[in-house]
Amino acid sequence: MKRLIKTTALACAFLLPQLAQAALVTQWEYEVSSEWTGATFQESGEGTTATSSSVLSWGADGGSYTSSPKNRSALVISNSPKEGSDLVTNSMMPVLTNVITHFNNVLAGGTKSLEKALLKTTLTLKPFLPTPEAALAARVLNFTIRFIETPNNGNCGFDSASNCDDIFVIEIGDLVTSFNYNGAKYTTAVVETTSSLTGLSPAACAKAGAAAGCLGFKTIEQAATAAMFGLLINGVEVSAPAGTGALGLGLLSLFMYGRRRSAK
Repeated sequence: MKRLIKTTALACAFLLPQLAQAALVTQWEYEVSSEWTGATFQESGEGTTATSSSVLSWGADGGSYTSSPKNRSALVISNSPKEGSDLVTNSMMPVLTNVITHFNNVLAGGTKSLEKALLKTTLTLKPFLPTPEAALAARVLNFTIRFIETPNNGNCGFDSASNCDDIFVIEIGDLVTSFNYNGAKYTTAVVETTSSLTGLSPAACAKAGAAAGCLGFKTIEQAATAAMFGLLINGVEVSAPAGTGALGLGLLSLFMYGRRRSAK
C-alpha cells in the first residue's frame, strides 16, 4: 500500500503542472494593422486615381479630398497599426483598432471612380496575463470592399438620404477566426463599433454589385463617414487532458485507503 501511495503522489506531482497549463490567458497584448493591397477603378472617365497602403483616392487631377475645393473622394485607413495590452478574454467591450473613413465629395460628371478594393488586416497576439509569453504567429485577415460612386441625378434606384448616397460594402472574409493555445480554444472577432456598418437593402446591395443581405454603409454627399473597428477575444478551456482521469483515480485510491485505515 505504501507503494500505491508513493506512486499516486508521484502521478499527482507530474500531472498537476500539466493541468495548471490549461488556465486561460486572461489578458493579451495585441497589434492590429490594416492596409490596402489592391484596387480596381473604372477604366474610362476623366480625372486620376491614386493608391497607397493607407489611401485610395479618385477625382480631379491635383485636387484634394480634405480641403477646398474637395474635388476628390477617398477611402482612408487611420489608427493603424494599433497596439496595446488591454485585450481582455471574454470581455464584451472590444478594444478599438483601425478606422476606415470614406470622404464623399461631389465629383465632376464622367469622373472614373473606385469599384473594388482589397483590404488586408494583420493581427498579432501575445499572452500578457497571468504570465507574459512569446507572441503567437501573426494571423492575416483578408476582406473585399465593393464600392459604388453613384451619379447625383436623383435616379438612385435604392433608398437614399441624399442625391444620391455612395455605397460601401464589406464582403465578409475571415472576420472570426479560432486557434488553440496551451489547452484552451480562443476565438477572435473583428467588429465594427460605430454602427456604421449595417445590413443594406437588396436594392443598395445590387447597386454595389453585392449579393442581397450585404453589410456596409451609405454615405451622403460632402460628408466623411468613419467606420471604427474593434477586436474581441473569447476563450474556453478544452476538454480536460487524458491524465485528469488517472489523477482522479489516484486521489480516489488515497481516499479509500484512508477510510479503510480509519475503520480498523
